[in-house]
Amino acid sequence: MTRCTLFLILIFISDVRASVKDEVETVEVTEGTTVTLRTHLTGIKSDDMIRWTFGTTDTRIAQLVNSGTLTDYEERFGDRLQLDTQTGSLTISNIRSTDSGVYKVQIISKEISSKHFSVTVYATVPVPSITPRSSESRTDLKSSSRRCSVVCSVRNAYKVTLSWHNGSDLHSISDSGNSTLSLPLDFEHGDNNTYSCVAANPVSNQTVYLNTTCTQFYSSKGGYRFVLWLIPVLILLLLVLVATYLLCRKKKVPKNRQEAVIHCQTVQSPEEEVYYAETMFNAKTVQNMKPEGPEDTVYSAIMSL
Repeated sequence: MTRCTLFLILIFISDVRASVKDEVETVEVTEGTTVTLRTHLTGIKSDDMIRWTFGTTDTRIAQLVNSGTLTDYEERFGDRLQLDTQTGSLTISNIRSTDSGVYKVQIISKEISSKHFSVTVYATVPVPSITPRSSESRTDLKSSSRRCSVVCSVRNAYKVTLSWHNGSDLHSISDSGNSTLSLPLDFEHGDNNTYSCVAANPVSNQTVYLNTTCTQFYSSKGGYRFVLWLIPVLILLLLVLVATYLLCRKKKVPKNRQEAVIHCQTVQSPEEEVYYAETMFNAKTVQNMKPEGPEDTVYSAIMSL
């Protein structure tokens, strides 16, 4: 190793600040994406040295010496680091929230220069949800209009902002320290305005739109829950009524229906031919009839043409 090379390495390690050109760049990315931290170099000479560090302790994570790269210094990054041998730029794939922090690159060529990157990794914003406020929606008897109240909620995360929009910002709330961000909104039934609830952080956003008919969100002091409870009760009551009707109808049908049939015969008369009709009667009716006096048979003459 030449004295010149040894001298350069000593200068590199000791982080001499003489003739240093220090730059700071802010980088904000979404978790799971790939980001490249770019140097100002367009080409690296064979004797140039590049060193990347991470965090306040300047932990070495990648280095280029004599056109050879090393990126396995820190286990937390695994094989997610890639160092460009032409520009010295560092690429981090599948970036995680734990990768947030300060990255520094030192370049030793004819002079020593460095550049800082303040990297912030954000989680993807979850989709917010709109639900009724159980005791807020009510009917105004004087104006015959219904005033509804809903609340938009989203799981809280780093630098998440929740806001209502109606062409412009109505009101918003940012990180409150709670596990869930919630933002209420009051509106009149039949309001023709378009309301949207937006959850956002610096790198992503999610939007849901509000139905202002009030029907979906009607909840006058338990009314919303009452309607949900009442529907299955009404269905059950209807089934009971139908079953009762069918049972009563079945009991009205006689258990033993008997029919008595009296067969008749043809009686020849010297003068004319007489026909007897076949008589049908219910046995139950016959039992209720009590004959009075002797039984007589009356014949009716049928004239044949």
